Amino acid sequence: MRKLIFGIIVSGIAIYFLQKNFDISEFKRLEGKVNWWIFPLLILSNLWAFIPFSIRWYHLLEKKITINQSFSTAIIGVGLNMVLPARGGDLVRLLMNKRDSDLPLTHLLSRIFLEKVMDLGAVVVIGAAALFYMGLGQTKNLSLLLISSLVIIGMLVGLILVKYFLSLLRSIALKIFSIVGKQSLYENKLDHHLVEFSEFLQGDKLIKPLAYSLPIWVFGYAISYYLAGLLIGMPVRFPEALLFMFLGGMGVAIPSAPSGIGVFHAAIISGFIILGRDPGEGLVYATVVHLSQFLITTILACFAYFFWRLAHRKTEKVD
Repeated sequence: MRKLIFGIIVSGIAIYFLQKNFDISEFKRLEGKVNWWIFPLLILSNLWAFIPFSIRWYHLLEKKITINQSFSTAIIGVGLNMVLPARGGDLVRLLMNKRDSDLPLTHLLSRIFLEKVMDLGAVVVIGAAALFYMGLGQTKNLSLLLISSLVIIGMLVGLILVKYFLSLLRSIALKIFSIVGKQSLYENKLDHHLVEFSEFLQGDKLIKPLAYSLPIWVFGYAISYYLAGLLIGMPVRFPEALLFMFLGGMGVAIPSAPSGIGVFHAAIISGFIILGRDPGEGLVYATVVHLSQFLITTILACFAYFFWRLAHRKTEKVD
């Protein structure tokens, strides 16, 4: 509850500064410019993004669920993330997959942690590459590149420690949690995640999930960002769509209200400023991207849940 309240406050502050600095008349830019024929393509691009997303999850769970189950629960989870606080959709997805596979929840939690690490790494790599490609590595943007590089390096170091120095890492973590009086928390809630995480990093189990991480973002979500610009007659180049996707992903990583309202808009506007474009356009573009993603993913989640329930009813009747 405290996290939700904190997130709402963060979003409230972001919305306050946005409405203070931008006039609602900015949305007059949309008059007569909406290309509705793009909207079906926007829906398809979202569905397309779920294909590599669900295949990666299928391999992360070592094929203990079917591709159809992975696809439907992936859509449901992302859709619910738009309306539930603290990424609640991911928890719902785990509970559904637990029912599908009978895998222990601790096993599923370690896999979703790995999924988030892969997504963060992919988004940061894409964002840094987009900045370099567009020649935006000037001094004013070096801090963004530095942060991106530090995130990548930190993730790599963390993975190496978990894979090759697990015993040392466990002993250090136990000492740290003991010092702050949280030893039981570590032993009962966290230690087994480290062990399972390390076991998954052994051998070739990680290769296939990693291979699907970049396509999820480059050929999935980035296309949606590109099409959103065409939808409202505000075209963006594909490298720019990659940059906006990176900034938007980093924005919603900040604790905020469900769906990242406010902080997402602020992040996209910063991208328009980096590119030397009108920040007023950025507000309109961010609002359209956010609203279209909200509508499409939540509606798709409703359909996916219907088919998931239907499949389970058929299975129950057979049993």
